[in-house]
Amino acid sequence: MASSLDTFFNPETIAVVGVSEKPGNLGRVISGNLQSFGFRGIVYEVGPNGGTLYGRRIYKAVSDIPDRVDLAVLLVPARVVPDAMAECGRKGIRHVVVETAGFSESGPEGAELEQRVAAIAAEHGIRFIGPNCIGLVNRHAGLSTAFVSLDAHLQPGGTSVVTQSGGVGISILNMLASEGGGLAKMVSVGNKVDVDENDVLEYLIDDPETEIITMYLEGIRDGKRLMDLARSTDKPILIHKSNIGEAARGIASSHTAALSADDAVVDAALRQAGIARFRDSETLVHYLKALALPPMRGNRVAVLSRSGGHAVIAADACELEGLELATLPQDFLDEAQTHLRANVISLTNPMDLGDLFDLDVYEKLASGTLAMDGVDGMVFMHTYMVGPDGDRSQRLFERLHEMSLELHKPVAVHADTVAGEVSRLKQVLPGPVFQEPSDAVRALALLRDYWKADVLPPERPDGPADAGAVRAILAACRAEGRDPLLQEAMAIAAAYGVPAAECRLAASEDEAVAAAEDLGLPVVLKVVSPEISHKSDFGGVQLNLRSEDGVRAAYREIMAEVGERAPEANLYGVVVQPMLRGGRDLIVGARLDPNFGHVVLVGMGGVFVEVFRDAAIRVAPFPRPAAEAMLRELKVWPVLKGVRGQEASDVDALVEVILAIARLVTDFPEIAELDLNPIRVMAAGHGCRALDARMSLVPGA
Repeated sequence: MASSLDTFFNPETIAVVGVSEKPGNLGRVISGNLQSFGFRGIVYEVGPNGGTLYGRRIYKAVSDIPDRVDLAVLLVPARVVPDAMAECGRKGIRHVVVETAGFSESGPEGAELEQRVAAIAAEHGIRFIGPNCIGLVNRHAGLSTAFVSLDAHLQPGGTSVVTQSGGVGISILNMLASEGGGLAKMVSVGNKVDVDENDVLEYLIDDPETEIITMYLEGIRDGKRLMDLARSTDKPILIHKSNIGEAARGIASSHTAALSADDAVVDAALRQAGIARFRDSETLVHYLKALALPPMRGNRVAVLSRSGGHAVIAADACELEGLELATLPQDFLDEAQTHLRANVISLTNPMDLGDLFDLDVYEKLASGTLAMDGVDGMVFMHTYMVGPDGDRSQRLFERLHEMSLELHKPVAVHADTVAGEVSRLKQVLPGPVFQEPSDAVRALALLRDYWKADVLPPERPDGPADAGAVRAILAACRAEGRDPLLQEAMAIAAAYGVPAAECRLAASEDEAVAAAEDLGLPVVLKVVSPEISHKSDFGGVQLNLRSEDGVRAAYREIMAEVGERAPEANLYGVVVQPMLRGGRDLIVGARLDPNFGHVVLVGMGGVFVEVFRDAAIRVAPFPRPAAEAMLRELKVWPVLKGVRGQEASDVDALVEVILAIARLVTDFPEIAELDLNPIRVMAAGHGCRALDARMSLVPGA
């Protein structure tokens, strides 16, 4: 798949279809970009009216071109695109970029037209990008098929861009040019009817000119493939996933679905795959600058500053970003103190060098500090006027970058001088320059977080798995055209190792009393109905029933209350369970996400599960360390570990439940949603119990 895209980026001959001699013609802009970027291949212009452009003949049809054509770029009216695609196919062109808009993004008629184009392309074996895009750029090959004029001064480099929005792509190119960055390749995939973001990502992972991959996506075609590709490479991948509306939460039927809305799943999936997510251009700038530096392998930072005020600002920023100010040896500080002129500043970390004017000593102190075992990175802030200190400061910055590479530790440089000089430095220095102290600190924090991300393989965790028992229950449910009932969902979870409270189905008062006597009082009664998910909302739960009379009264009250509140519901009776005291209530659940597959959730449970919204998510399958990390992400984690004299909870037992659900949904993809709420987690060493369960199946599965 990846190699089939190479012709898009390295064609020898290009046909630009939709060119005329008119000054406002956008096809002319495409040809102009190819010329200004220095494309070394052959360009043929095609337009129905003929004529000439740049001294070249404009052919009236693709079929008139007397040569093989590797890549065709179509910018013709939408209604003409099917015929143009067919003509490309007859000519033997197998790679096409459709930049024309007016397809599925414009409504049903456009969507139908789009499918015609796709069918024609498939008939002729054509791979195509678009429609509704601005094309692609290969800066190293002088290739630019954009229909808007691009700055040919953007230097070649190692950053590649994949974007659904042409406008966002151009914004990223402008940012790279402003910051002195370089471009390898850019692809605007538009409606991605054929070539999508994963196809391009696979190509860029193998592309020797691409070092960092940046993506802007409004939708993800295949989340599982995206994760697999990201795990297959060491190249940094940065994604801005927009279009994060919360409409899905409004129609969620389970607690898990409500808590694991699409954007939360995207967040979890990207982190699992080692992809860094950004939400604004400022963060992207910090990432691209930071990733140009050596890895930040720890959390200890040294701050050196020519300005005491900036030193304080940087120290505050370190506090906010969770970076630790490294402890510098006293003998080193004492030796540094000897270089001060007035000796009125007591050196520490951050190191205020305001009383020192020798830039050679700055370099010496920076080198000695960065070389220390207790320092993982450095923020170096330098305030100066261009005239007196300009050249010497530039040499200092160059040496700091060399030092960073030599010692394999990042140095984030803040240059505080006039804006024009900062802009010039961005273009000429070999390493990044930051305009604010807080920007330099944030870059190191992003770098730390990127390199400490624990990317784990998608392994199915080992453990109990009675698949036969689950298949039997699901077969019975499918035969009756319904989802599993409460006691069936509990049995399914138990088959995969989830400790579950005993359940007895009772279809009458007498059966409820018999079950209560058998299980032992006190007990709990819960209504059983396939139409009722949240039983408490309908008066379908009665707790702490201590006598036969109490059980009988509770049964009657539940049937009456639920019957009144949900008259259309089918009532199968009640489930009788022992009343379990003590412990803490959590939720463990799963749901099928349309892009990433099954996701597993753990969080604060009980009736207020959606109020506190304290949850952690992972895409299944995943190994034990991921389940353990999920618990550490919860706000309730300190409580589970035991605080202020309270007993610690049995987190090991809870981890086993999380892994059990990951196994279950991996083995049974027909499970659409599953809630175990609450999971009652007892004190350490005393396990946990699922007290309630709800499950729905994929329709028709």
